[in-house]
Amino acid sequence: MQNQMRLVVLDRDGTLNLDDKAIIAGPDDWTPIAGAFEAVARLNQAGWRVVIATNQSGLGRGLFDADTMNRVHANMNKLMATVGAQHCGNQAV
Repeated sequence: MQNQMRLVVLDRDGTLNLDDKAIIAGPDDWTPIAGAFEAVARLNQAGWRVVIATNQSGLGRGLFDADTMNRVHANMNKLMATVGAQHCGNQAV
């Protein structure tokens, strides 16, 4: 079992940020859950690669564009980095 990758996939909304069912239309609408980034940092320290998944129906419905979602994620990444947390990239496609 040497060199086996340890991977955990986390859903973004409701796991890392508050999920009040409103559309997150920009970085200012995204509010992290207290302690969530520290938990990701602990996973990283324990040797886990973290992937963040999100299904954004607002993107598909045209309520916001990919650039806006990427700005939300850039803000999230910046905040995560302040506590030493990292994940395997995200990009709207």
